Amino acid sequence: MTDLPTPAPSGDLIALADRINAEHAEVIKSVRQGADHAIRAGKLLLEAKIAVPHGGWSEWVAANLRVSERTAQVYMQLVREYPQGIADMTLTAALKQIEQLKSPEPRETLSSSGSVRTRRNAVAEAIKKGPLAILERAWAEANDIERNAFVRKIEKDFGSPGQSLVNK
Repeated sequence: MTDLPTPAPSGDLIALADRINAEHAEVIKSVRQGADHAIRAGKLLLEAKIAVPHGGWSEWVAANLRVSERTAQVYMQLVREYPQGIADMTLTAALKQIEQLKSPEPRETLSSSGSVRTRRNAVAEAIKKGPLAILERAWAEANDIERNAFVRKIEKDFGSPGQSLVNK
């Protein structure tokens, strides 16, 4: 795979584009499958964590697994945050969403004038503004794939648009 390709004759460009698109589709499929595997590994890790005697988790992971304890924690966090799976979302996108939803305590920083300012978590602030504020912010920051996945989930769980969501 280290050899550089020779230019394709112009008549082969359509066939070449088809092959490129097929390979790209396989890349997307592999990335999504990776996220699915991470969720499945996380479920198994949660089972193991329950079974391992108290205080022995780190040692058990080191002795028995080919993943770091941090990776195990990430996989278990994915299961906690996405128990139904992460359809149409890459592992990276899911991890970014988890990171954005964390609400650390406000931190004090020094401004250029030397006064103390408090930095607040934007998500925590949005929650305080109203029940829909967090959804509005998430929608505004989501990409098209994330928005489509959200709409599909709402339709699956609550019915298609136009149906009443009351009493569902």
